[in-house]
Amino acid sequence: VYDSDGHIVTNDHVVNGAQTISVQFWNGKTYDATLVGSDSSTDLAVIKVDAPSSQLYPVSLGRSADLQVGDSVVAIGSPFGLQETVTSGIVSALHRSIDSLNQNFRIIDAIQTDAAINHGNSGGPLLDANGSVIGVNAQIRSDSGGSDGIGFAIPSDTVRTIAGQLISTGQAKHAYLGIALANSSTQARVAQVNPGTPAASAGLKAGDVITEVGGTEVDSADSLSQAIDSHQPGETVTLHVTRGGKSLTVQVKLASRPS
Repeated sequence: VYDSDGHIVTNDHVVNGAQTISVQFWNGKTYDATLVGSDSSTDLAVIKVDAPSSQLYPVSLGRSADLQVGDSVVAIGSPFGLQETVTSGIVSALHRSIDSLNQNFRIIDAIQTDAAINHGNSGGPLLDANGSVIGVNAQIRSDSGGSDGIGFAIPSDTVRTIAGQLISTGQAKHAYLGIALANSSTQARVAQVNPGTPAASAGLKAGDVITEVGGTEVDSADSLSQAIDSHQPGETVTLHVTRGGKSLTVQVKLASRPS
C-alpha cells in the first residue's frame, strides 16, 4: 500500500492483460481495484483499491541509494500461494541489469538479493532492517524454476519516481536517444542508429564511442542508459563522442521512449 488514497504498487507483469483486479487484505476481506498506470520499461504498475481507509496501512519508502552490499533485507509475498510468507537475506549486489517487459530496454539498477524469492513474490516488498521498502521484488534467476538465491528487486528510488508519474498522469516517460550499443562492459560504442530518432537527427553514427552525457562520464552500455534516463524527454544534452580517433561534441534533443 503506497498511500492513504488506496494506491498500491506492484509489478507490471502481475497486472498486465488483466480484465479485472482485486486486492485481498490480511484479514481476508477483498476489494475491487482499477489500474492507474503501468510502465513496462521498469516492470512497475500502480493500482487503486476501493477499500475503506481503515484497511489501508501505507508503508514507508526508503532510499535505495543508501543501500550497501551485505545489508540485511526481508522479502514478503505469497510464493506458490502461501500467503504472508517472510524470507530474509542480504543485499547480494547493486546496480544489476535485468530484462524488462519492454524487450528493447533493460532495467539497469536492480537490487540483487539472496532472500528466497519464488513465483508469487512478484510485486511484494523488499524491506530493510528498519521496515522501510527499499525494493519491489520482480524476478529470479534459476535453472530449476525455484529459488536459487538469486532474486532481483526494482529499487525504491525508481519506484518513487515511476509511481509518482503514474499516479499524476497515468503514464511514465523516459528519455530516449535511439541507438543500439555494441556488447561491451568497458565502453558505450554505437552499433546502430535508429532512423527518425534524436540520435539520427544529431548525426551520431555506428562506431561512435560516447564518453560523456550532460557532464556525466559513461564507460559502458549500462552507464549510458543511466545517464540518459537521468534526463527528461525534450531536454537538450551535450554528448562527448570519439569518432575515428577524434573527439567531438554533439547536441541532442531527447525524445520520449517508445512503448
